[in-house]
Amino acid sequence: MKKKKLLSILLSVAMLTGILSGCGSKPAEGTDAGSQTSGEESTDEAAGAGDEQQAAGDDASGDTASGDKKKIVLWTWATGQFDAVRDAYFEAHPDADWELEEVVVASEDYLTKLQQGYASGGDMPDLLMAEMGWRGSAFALDIWENLEDAPYNFDRSVVMDSVIGGMVNSQDQVIGIENALNPAFMMYRKDLAKEYLGTDDRMELEAMFKTYDDYAKVGAQVYEKSGGAVTLFPGLQDVSNMMMMQKRNVSNVDAEGNVDVSGKVQRVFETVEAMRGAKACGNLAQYSTEWSNSFAEGNSILYPAASWSVTYWVEPYDPEGIDNWGMFTPAEGGFGWGGTCYGIYKGSEMKEEAWDFIQFCLLSEEGAKYMKEGSGFFLPVKSLYDDPEYTRGTRPNFGSQEINAFMMEEISPNIPEASLSIYDNLVSDSVNMVVQMMGADESMTAEDAMKEFMTDLQSKIPDVTVK
Repeated sequence: MKKKKLLSILLSVAMLTGILSGCGSKPAEGTDAGSQTSGEESTDEAAGAGDEQQAAGDDASGDTASGDKKKIVLWTWATGQFDAVRDAYFEAHPDADWELEEVVVASEDYLTKLQQGYASGGDMPDLLMAEMGWRGSAFALDIWENLEDAPYNFDRSVVMDSVIGGMVNSQDQVIGIENALNPAFMMYRKDLAKEYLGTDDRMELEAMFKTYDDYAKVGAQVYEKSGGAVTLFPGLQDVSNMMMMQKRNVSNVDAEGNVDVSGKVQRVFETVEAMRGAKACGNLAQYSTEWSNSFAEGNSILYPAASWSVTYWVEPYDPEGIDNWGMFTPAEGGFGWGGTCYGIYKGSEMKEEAWDFIQFCLLSEEGAKYMKEGSGFFLPVKSLYDDPEYTRGTRPNFGSQEINAFMMEEISPNIPEASLSIYDNLVSDSVNMVVQMMGADESMTAEDAMKEFMTDLQSKIPDVTVK
């Protein structure tokens, strides 16, 4: 009965939420966007390709039809993410008698496929993925190996404390290995900052923005000075999602199992109302095509962002913006945004091989080198940071600012652990829906928004107390 009730709740989560994710959901993206808003979803062609590969890859784990090599099957929305480190693995393991097969599953379909496999006992991959936005729901499924048990014997002390909360299930068992730190901060366009804020100096900007009230106050000045042509932020969702991510260490579920988000959500709506009134934000939906194009268009100054934003938004959407971008610590501090973990399916016949691959890719010094160079990911393994060179470097759009050191040495150490629940994506989906409503209807107050949010969330989980 417990399994049936859990499945009922989880299927509701999957059906009622688009499982919208910025984490590798762009066609060109193989990263940890982890945004809980309207991300650019995988193309229909990619999803179709996933179905075709799924059919071809069924029963691919273990011996292949030709008997030549066994396969480890990975369902992924981020194809190519492991290309460099995979090649390095096989070069270091010439006697390996298996190959990696990636089966494309769009991020918005992933949780549903896991749930269907769990319910039916049908085909499943050897390697599982879970994105932060819906990880609580995925971890509730009894399909994951406990990686602290033999033969894996994973020692959680080898990784950063800040990622442990996102690697454990409700029984405090490590069932997934995080593939990167995802420090989040504020990015800004230097040209616009200098023109409308009077400075493009990082430390001066941090001093300027100590509170969310400061964003509203300065945002009003920017709007007036530019005649409405420039806003501080591109859209209200940039602010609301930043605030929700800054509180992702606060559980959405209380000790009695009720959904209790009124405190943090109420403040989000109050801030959105203030920002809207100050005209501090534009009207762009986060991760929309228009939002992406705004990086080069020069009509917004500040962009809440994570480490993956550099290579998957700034560089492709503003290739001419060399030395025109900077980063600083936002009001109320840096935070974690996104993340993807990898685990092993309980029914896999390739468990030890899969674990050997995970260890090489995500827990070794050699794997760290290729993950950084090939995918731009910094692994959350403590020992790697004993070498100061690991976090050195910048990108052309950010000029001489040591952005790697800023992200990994200033932001990452202060990121609190994430708290997971099966309702996380429903909560964020409802928040984003209401924020969009507030943007469309200026008469909608924070009190109105809270009522709409409560009604919408309760309709999705009618058998759960929401407060």
